[in-house]
Order: sequence, then C-alpha cells, then structure tokens
Amino acid sequence: MSALVELLRRRLAPVPSLADLVAGLARSVTVGIDRTRAHEAREPGLPLVSRLRVATFFALACGVVFLPVEGSGVAAEASFALLLLYGWHAILTSFVLIASFTARGERNADRLALVLVVGHAVNLHVYVYVWPGYPGLAAGILACSLMGNSVLFGWSTRRALVLAVAFSLAFLLLGMKIAPYDVQRPDFAVASIVLLVGATTAVGSTHLLALLRASLAERERELSELSARLMSVQEEERQRLARELHDEFGQSLTAVNANLWLIERQAPEDAEALRRRAAETRRLVARTLAAMRSLSQLFRPSVLDALGLMPSLDTLLGAFGERHEIATSLAGDGLPARLPAEIETALYRITQEALTNVARHARAGRVRVGLTAMGGEVRLEIEDDGVGLVARDGAKAPGGTGLVGIRERVRALGGKLVLHGERGVRLEVRVPLPAGR
Repeated sequence: MSALVELLRRRLAPVPSLADLVAGLARSVTVGIDRTRAHEAREPGLPLVSRLRVATFFALACGVVFLPVEGSGVAAEASFALLLLYGWHAILTSFVLIASFTARGERNADRLALVLVVGHAVNLHVYVYVWPGYPGLAAGILACSLMGNSVLFGWSTRRALVLAVAFSLAFLLLGMKIAPYDVQRPDFAVASIVLLVGATTAVGSTHLLALLRASLAERERELSELSARLMSVQEEERQRLARELHDEFGQSLTAVNANLWLIERQAPEDAEALRRRAAETRRLVARTLAAMRSLSQLFRPSVLDALGLMPSLDTLLGAFGERHEIATSLAGDGLPARLPAEIETALYRITQEALTNVARHARAGRVRVGLTAMGGEVRLEIEDDGVGLVARDGAKAPGGTGLVGIRERVRALGGKLVLHGERGVRLEVRVPLPAGR
C-alpha cells in the first residue's frame, strides 16, 4: 500500500500550474513556427510576424495572471464591467494571433501589431475611466507597452512619436475629466509623469535604434562591396601573374634554352660565337631575374621587412612616378627606426591603394606623401593636385571600394581616416602607436 501511495505522489507532484502551461505552450508553438519561417525567409533573427505572435502570447498570459488578482478585490456590481474589459482584451489578442497565421495576416503583420497596441491602449484608458483608483498602474503598463513594442516591432521614430503623443494626451485629458481640481489626488499627476517619461524613453530608444540600424546597413553594404572588390582584385592578380609568367618568364626561358642548345651544337673552335651566345644568355637571365623581383614586390616588398617603412615608400613612389609620369615627393618627421610590423604593412598598403586611386581617377600631376609621428600616434598624409572627389564621383559622397579597403585597414588598427576633396584630394590617416613607442 505504501509503495502505491509513493508512486502516486511521484506521478502527481510535477503537475504544472496554469501559468506554466500557458508559458510552455506559447514557447513551444512560437519556437516551432518561427524556426520554419525564419529558415524559409532567411532573415537574421525573428521575422516581424513571429515577434507579433510573441507579443500576443505575452498579452494573453498577462490577462490570465491579472484577472484573478483584480477580480478578487472588485465588488459584485463592478465584476461585469471588469469581465467586459478583460473579454475585449482576450478577443482582440486572440484575433491578432489567429490572423497572424493566415497568409494575409503575414503580409500585414505591421498593421496587426499597430492594431494590437492601439487596442490595448484604448482598453487601458477605459479601465482608468471605470476604475480611477489605480492610475499609476495603467500609466506604467502604457509606458512599458510603448517602450517594449517600439523596440520589439522596430517602429520608426515618427510612429513611436505619434503614439506617444496620442497616449499621453488621452491620459492627461482623462485625468483632468476624472479629478480636475482634487488636490488630494496627486496620483494622476504622478502617473502622468511616469507615462511622459516612458513615452520620451520610447521615442528616444526608437530613434537610437534607427540610427544603429542605418549604421549597420551601411557597414554591411561597405563590407559587401569590399568583399566583391577583394575577389575582383584577387582574380586580376591571378590573371596578371599568369600573363607575366607566360610572357616574361616563358619567352625568356625559351630563348635561354635555345641559346644553350646552340652553344651545345657550336663547334669548339668558334670561340667568338660562343662568347656572343653566352653574353646574350646572361642578358636574358638578368632580365628574367629583374622581372621576377618586380613581380615579387607586388606580393610583399622585401625592403619593407629589411629596411622599414620609409625606404619602402620611397621605392614605391619612385616606381609609381616613372610608370605614370607623375611627380612624387616623400617627407618624414619624428619616426622611430622601426614601427610595429602590422602598422608598417597597413600604412604601406594604404599608400599603395591611394596611389592606385590617383592613377585611375585623379588626373593629377603631383603626389605628396608625408609620414609623421607625434603625440603617441603616427600620421600618414597623401595629397594630390587632381580633380578632387566631387569631380570624380559626380557629386556623390566618397565611398568607392578602394576607400572602403583603406577605411577597413584603418579601423582594424583603431585609427581614424579623414578625407578632404575640394581641390585635389588629401587623405589623412591617424593610427595610435603602442605604449613605449
């Protein structure tokens, strides 16, 4: 008998409460549906319709919790009105929840969210009008509703502002009608202040989130452009490498092989012809080695590792000026003998990319590069006398993929990039130096 009692106790003990059942059901249904929807839509995070369902489940759970608490302290003659208010709350929330599962409801999830919030706000104002004894509770719920739903549904600042003003004015007018001159009832004034603070917070939070979303979208666009540019540059480098190997090395090595074959077939007594063949072969080998060194400089300049940043920039500017017939100058001030390797590499690549932009777009006749170390930071300035950013881009803000790559390198070092493009272009990069440099 005792064993049977113990078995029944173990089976009956874990029976959940009504609130636990509602929360578990909401969690299971929402997670199951939203995983499918999010996977199909391939959206980051929860889609709007899923967030709407979360809000409806939460609203239904609040109604289940608050109705017994309030119903226990309400007189019999007021219980019917209370049931009407909670009935409207349940009907509205259930309608929005059911509609969100239809195809039309999914397409109009934003409108359903607006109906849900405005309907609950109207219900709360009616509640205050019928039971004016607890205005602070209603104001607090309204403020939380504004703040939470503005963030949850990602509303615009304009919509949040309109709802905040409408809810606040309606509450103030309601308070003036119920207790216009009763100085013994300051709770309406306190409740109004609570609502105003909550409404202001909701509008401010919505505006801040809008700015953050815009900044994030801009960063994603830049990273997408940078990724596409990197793949394009990689393919261009591969094509150039293949062309150089075929044209320069292939032809030179073919000529060397032909000369060696002729030397091998040459009669020993013809010494003069042998010397001519050997001299020509040496020239071909020297030209091949020069082409190989030039090609290797594109991947990693050896002078950067051996001598540092300034000699590397001097070599880079010299080759750039000869290739494009543009006058160049380099100046340095206060630099240590060597900078950290990651800073040297980044500044070299930034200069390389900037010079590429000058050659492609600027139509400049002179380029000046300055490198200065002062105040715990190193400053790189690159200036040309070309047509400027506005003339290049047709009055658009500077945002080409070359500049995106430069901006990403500067950001990775914790630095700052400043562009001036009224007359020519002046690019200024500021990178902090590690402590002790």
